[in-house]
Amino acid sequence: MKIGIITCGHVAPPLSDLHGQYFDMIAASLHEVNNQFEFVDFDATQGVLPCLDECHGFIITGSVHNAYDDDAWILGLMEWIQRCEAVRRPLVGICFGHQVIARALGGTVMKSEKGWGLGSYPVNVNAQKKWMNLSMDSVRMLVSHQDQVVIVPKGVKVIAGNDFCPNFMLVKDNHIFTVQGHPEFSNEFTGKLVEKRREIIGTKKADEALRQLEQPQDSALILHWIDSFLTMAEQAERTHKLHKVL
Repeated sequence: MKIGIITCGHVAPPLSDLHGQYFDMIAASLHEVNNQFEFVDFDATQGVLPCLDECHGFIITGSVHNAYDDDAWILGLMEWIQRCEAVRRPLVGICFGHQVIARALGGTVMKSEKGWGLGSYPVNVNAQKKWMNLSMDSVRMLVSHQDQVVIVPKGVKVIAGNDFCPNFMLVKDNHIFTVQGHPEFSNEFTGKLVEKRREIIGTKKADEALRQLEQPQDSALILHWIDSFLTMAEQAERTHKLHKVL
């Protein structure tokens, strides 16, 4: 199955030297779940976006950019998301991807008054989709964000959140799945992000974020959900095309 990864930002050295780019981390982590995936990189920051029939599904990455900005490449990406939604092409959003999809579909994203979400935190799962192949009431995810979806688009459902980030995980029918956290990150990489921002967030918050990384994370579960979501969506599309032929 061919999956297009829409790159929306780049990891700077020296972190990129050790951990790669968003594309590398997403591809490597999902390959551990399903080695049948074939990943193709499209750099949205350079205006490179795929044709909608070029891949079976798409994943929009995180970014250091703000999803509420009006840079030309962000506006172009939003228009692409709207076309992707119109034909119900399977689409996953991670962090920035989660936010820009929400904005493109009519929601609102802004810098949170609650400050940085760094390290990891648990969210309550309040709905189950058929591709969520292991039912959980709560999941803990690695996070690195200052912005949040504050108004959810019409037709989009919140399936997980907490007091800090109420709109943490969103779905639309069975063709859009977005999450504020980073299932592709490792604890090591997240810890380095915390240290990089220590002066900005303060020693107390940085130390607390590092302590959170000692908790068991549910990254593998979320990766399984993404795998199942993309696989089931592709199978449904194949069945739909077959019925049209018959």
